Amino acid sequence: MSHSATSVNVGDIVATIFTLGFMIIPIILVVLIYRAYKKNGKRAEERLNVEKQQTINLQKQVDELNERVGKIESLLKEVD
Repeated sequence: MSHSATSVNVGDIVATIFTLGFMIIPIILVVLIYRAYKKNGKRAEERLNVEKQQTINLQKQVDELNERVGKIESLLKEVD
């Protein structure tokens, strides 16, 4: 007599779980790496904006100093 139903092997279940786990781990890693990449891109963009603003501020200060130097030079020329 043969039975049409087969028994469930615990070893097969464990092997299936391990196999699925090994398949899911790379997917999770790819998702985490992608999220970190996007977050780093946003941070880099924010830093770039801050650096641009700092550059503009420094250029304004340089322009003001150049004006002062020009005034001082013109005063010195008048004195000579």
